[in-house]
Formats: sequence, C-alpha cells, structure tokens
Amino acid sequence: MARWTIGMMVVGIAFVSGCESGGGATATVSIRNGFGEMPPWTICHANYRDVEFGKIAIGATSGPQKVEAGLDYVLVVAAWKDPDCKPEHCLPIASKNEEEVVDGQTRTIEVAMANHQGPCPPEGVPPIPQKQYERILALYPEYGFKPYADRATNPQCVK
Repeated sequence: MARWTIGMMVVGIAFVSGCESGGGATATVSIRNGFGEMPPWTICHANYRDVEFGKIAIGATSGPQKVEAGLDYVLVVAAWKDPDCKPEHCLPIASKNEEEVVDGQTRTIEVAMANHQGPCPPEGVPPIPQKQYERILALYPEYGFKPYADRATNPQCVK
C-alpha cells in the first residue's frame, strides 16, 4: 500500500506542476484595444505571457500569437490621443485582473476602460500594483517612465 500512496503522490505532484508551469501547453491569443473615443488610448506595446503583440490602434485587434498556457496580466504602454506613440504621451498600464489561457484555447483578450489599471488613474480605475509597473519598466526602458514611488509624476500624469 505504501508504494501505491507514493506513486499517487508522484502523479499528483507531476500533474500540479504541469498545470502551474503550463508544461509546454500553448494557447493562441490576440489582444483587442477596447478603448474608444473616451478614453482615446492607442496601445503602443502589449505583452502577455512574455510575448510581444506590438502596436494596436483604437478598436483594433492584434494578430494571433502562440503563448504558454497560464495566468498573467496584459502589460501595456499606451498613448493618450497619439497614434504615433510619442513617449511624452505614453503611460504604463496593465489589465486589472490576471487573464488565463489553457492548452489549445484560442482567445482574444480585450484591454479597455473597465479592466485596466494605471499609474495615475482617474476616479474608479484602480492604481497599478508595483509588480506590474516594474515589469513594464523592465520591458520598455526606452520610455523613461519614473520609478514606482514617483509614478504619478510621469509626464502624461501631470497634464
């Protein structure tokens, strides 16, 4: 009976580990820019599960990308009223919730007013947690975003 219990534990651990890491499982994901005329955010960069989705115009959807199955936030650099994505018009934002994809799934994840968070949010939008903010800074250092403690002094926040 002890062998059966140990064997079951090994199988259980392998199953849980496979679920947590994605175990090579992939999904096909597109990112939709659900922002509209108000707020008029162009997505300059979107990153999900360490895969870059690039620039996404207002109302548009990125091309599909293969990503490792699992949970993550959509990390974004977005420009206010600027389809050219000039750095002085950009802010780091992220999806409010971790988004999940499973093996074999095809999914479009929308980033919009109702499900995003940012460094200097308006009323009703939660502030971005430090972990997501710092991940965006590491991914896109060329934008020169301020450190987390000074995030509300980014140029786009003080306009």
